[in-house]
Amino acid sequence: MKKNCLLVLSILSLMMLAGCGSNKTSTSTSIDGAGYNSEISVEEPEDIEVSESTEEFSIVTSDGTYSNSGNIYTLSAAGTYTLSGKLDGQILVTAGENDEVVIELNDASISYDQDSPIKVASADKVEISAKKDTENAITDKRSEKTVDNDTLGEGAIYADCDLKLKGNGTLVVTGNYNNGIHITKDLTIQKLTMKVTGYNNAIKGNNSITINSGTVQAYAKTGNGIKTEDNDVSSSGNQKGTVAINGGYVYVDSLHDAIDSAYDVVVDQTDSEVSTSINIKTGKNSSYYSSSFKADSEKGLKALNNITINNGTLTIAASDDAIHANYGETLENGSKGLGNITVNGGTIQVASGDDGLHADNTLNITGGKVVVTNATEGFEGNYINISGGYSYIYGTDDGVNCSKKSFSSCAFTMTDGYLDVAVKSGDTDGIDSNGNFTLSGGVIVTRGAPGTTGSGMSTGLDVDGTCSMTGGTLIAFNGLEITPSTSSSVRYAGTKQSSSQGGPGGGYGGPGGSSSSSSVSLQAGNYTLSGTGIDISFINDYAYGSFLIYSSSLTTGSTYTLARNNSTVLSWNQSSSSVTIS
Repeated sequence: MKKNCLLVLSILSLMMLAGCGSNKTSTSTSIDGAGYNSEISVEEPEDIEVSESTEEFSIVTSDGTYSNSGNIYTLSAAGTYTLSGKLDGQILVTAGENDEVVIELNDASISYDQDSPIKVASADKVEISAKKDTENAITDKRSEKTVDNDTLGEGAIYADCDLKLKGNGTLVVTGNYNNGIHITKDLTIQKLTMKVTGYNNAIKGNNSITINSGTVQAYAKTGNGIKTEDNDVSSSGNQKGTVAINGGYVYVDSLHDAIDSAYDVVVDQTDSEVSTSINIKTGKNSSYYSSSFKADSEKGLKALNNITINNGTLTIAASDDAIHANYGETLENGSKGLGNITVNGGTIQVASGDDGLHADNTLNITGGKVVVTNATEGFEGNYINISGGYSYIYGTDDGVNCSKKSFSSCAFTMTDGYLDVAVKSGDTDGIDSNGNFTLSGGVIVTRGAPGTTGSGMSTGLDVDGTCSMTGGTLIAFNGLEITPSTSSSVRYAGTKQSSSQGGPGGGYGGPGGSSSSSSVSLQAGNYTLSGTGIDISFINDYAYGSFLIYSSSLTTGSTYTLARNNSTVLSWNQSSSSVTIS
């Protein structure tokens, strides 16, 4: 029996980051030439394999009731049933509506070619447990589904009630007909080592799916990896549709969305001793991809309402948005999807064929570490609020974009944290707000398109509305398209801008602007900006034509140094509130 191996995170393992403070800022990033503009290799885990039992099939129970007709065994009452050996047939549960049924798998191999090998037609709750050190297989031998038939189960394991999958053994589920596992109500998984393959979806729980621990490998040949469908409110007042991953190792290889939630996605670590790791490949990254595949939705995490990440390690290689929350869709509970993404903690690394993190409404970053190594736009949302954490972005369009797509207004607001942004050549901006921009704390390092000279069409910051700064630090390479309105505590220093960056009203970087060309050499390398109140380290993968800083940490009369690879590139004395570095 083989189990998963740990995923190697080539970039995130290097991210040893110090904290941000209002008086002394100390941050560093390890993103280099292998980080920006690079794809993520999501390492495949070792395959989970089991040996098919050759023993005669048997059922043992001390408190249950069962009967058999040929190769169909019917469990008709509450109780614990231990299944061993090989069965070419079906386990059918027809218990009462208040009955709880426990099925223990003890080196059991069950396959069937007429219906679901394990099918729960009626019961209150069912638990399927793989006993310690056992190897178990459930195989749906039907050919792929072509027409609907309500009398047949939709997966190799099918239950029309709540189901819990658990145990310290191993379970391999293969669904050749439709889904691997299909539950019409709530599905909970814990401790189990499990591989699930579905012709369509790998794992589907209509009302909810909760993974608390264990190893779950989900392979979806034509559909979604992990999926919920209902988003109504139950008769007991519980909201349906959430996918919650609270611990364990989860690997998803799907042609379409890896995790597709009808309501929320929540990623957390609810047990301090059980880490949470999610690893995803979708679309062109999937092992099931072929050139005949027609693109639909190949997102990593997708929710019709909200996505919240409190803890854990997520690595996503997606053809579509890596993390996406929808806004405005009418739900069964009568509300409309809110479209919010909140990152409170954890470590997230994504590469995407579209956006990295896309919130139709609001993207909140309060903590954690987010690395977008490649995306069209790294962060996108109508409202982007950053109040903590460390974010590193490479975008082939804008790095950060407040889009104004679903609302009449949009805004970027940052009060704390660290944001590092780079973009490719072209009409691209590090940060592009189609509304307002407000910075009151934290550190931003942002860059326009790379090159030895900047471009007025591609700068570190482009704002269509108001642009204000009352605190924090803003460092830009290749200028800004608008001069921030600053409080008296914020001071400025910058090189002369290239001729293409000059502009009326002091645009593109420094107060008053400049049409003189800077002679400073801002080549690629490891940079450190240091002086009284400031200690900031970062890496530039490309060469840039100008440098500027606005910061409430700059102190009048102090000397500051910008060094590349430990050699001084710029040095100046902050002799006044605004200094041009020659």
